[in-house]
Amino acid sequence: MYDSHRKTKYIKKADIMETYTRVTAKLIAQQLGLSIATVDRALNNRGNVKEETYNKIIEKAKELDYKPNRLASYLSRKEQFTIAVVIPEYPVHFWEQVEEGVNKAFNELQDYGVIGKKYKIPDQDLSRGEKIIERIIEEKEADALAVAIGDNPFIKLIDYGIDKGLQIATFNHDSPASKRKFYVGSDYRSAGRLAAELLCNFLGGKGKAALLTSTEISYQAQEKAAGFREVLLEYPEIQMIGPIKIERKDIDRDLERIKPNLTEASGIYGSNAELSSVARYLEKINAKQVLIGHDFSKDIFNFLQKKVITATIDQSPINQGYLAVKKLFEHFTGEEDMSNKEIITKLEIITRENSRFYI
Repeated sequence: MYDSHRKTKYIKKADIMETYTRVTAKLIAQQLGLSIATVDRALNNRGNVKEETYNKIIEKAKELDYKPNRLASYLSRKEQFTIAVVIPEYPVHFWEQVEEGVNKAFNELQDYGVIGKKYKIPDQDLSRGEKIIERIIEEKEADALAVAIGDNPFIKLIDYGIDKGLQIATFNHDSPASKRKFYVGSDYRSAGRLAAELLCNFLGGKGKAALLTSTEISYQAQEKAAGFREVLLEYPEIQMIGPIKIERKDIDRDLERIKPNLTEASGIYGSNAELSSVARYLEKINAKQVLIGHDFSKDIFNFLQKKVITATIDQSPINQGYLAVKKLFEHFTGEEDMSNKEIITKLEIITRENSRFYI
């Protein structure tokens, strides 16, 4: 049975903005009937406060669990801080949504002196990604780095950057074997389990389930496949076909190659980024299998409407991009210690009936 002991913090899609009430000097001043300036001098030990008044302020601060606003302090020092983000370009629809979240965070943090830099890796060119990250480290182009590539050989690069004093977090693609400060993104074992649960329910607990994966071996792909298998073991009347690896660069030829597997299956789980391509092929050969996959785009929306895709699992790409940047800044300024944490974003099921809310 899957049991995670990792240090995680679950974030809902709606929780992009933190919604807590901070205890401020103004609130303390209001409750004690004092000026904000007097409270501020007492809290920051700047003198000119009577001992009796000082003690009242400190007692009230303890009572209200006052914590210094390190972000405001950072802003007052007028320092600059550069955050670099490295993301792939493919699949375009997914990373455009991630970039939307990254831009949102950069815009919010610019008043704090944050300079945002974005680097894109064309068409999954991993060697290009290595060179970009190595240059950021060696030329000190940033104070912190959010990287969406976590597998080998990036583990060594992440460790090297951390050892050189660069604050590095992973998002979307985790690298738990590295020294990365924290991770933002889906729990991919849970994603695979959720996909299996959906598929098994749509099949009524009987039939054959094909697992499609990519030719590239990654931690993310392994976790999805492991979660998928775990749930299928609970359904003895469902037989798994695969995992079947398909090559993205010649996807049409590869899908034709595995046509016997696809037509034999009662249901198909596309654990990679090829949901639209698989749906297009199934429509072309007039196949009627249950089809489950990940992410959301206009193409996926259209295939949901035509009932070619049965359901897709959204992985909060906007929130992933936003939180990766925001939490890196908070970690760097000391507002929140993110060391060894995992911020797990929400998985949402999208079907034909609710898809219009996501388009």
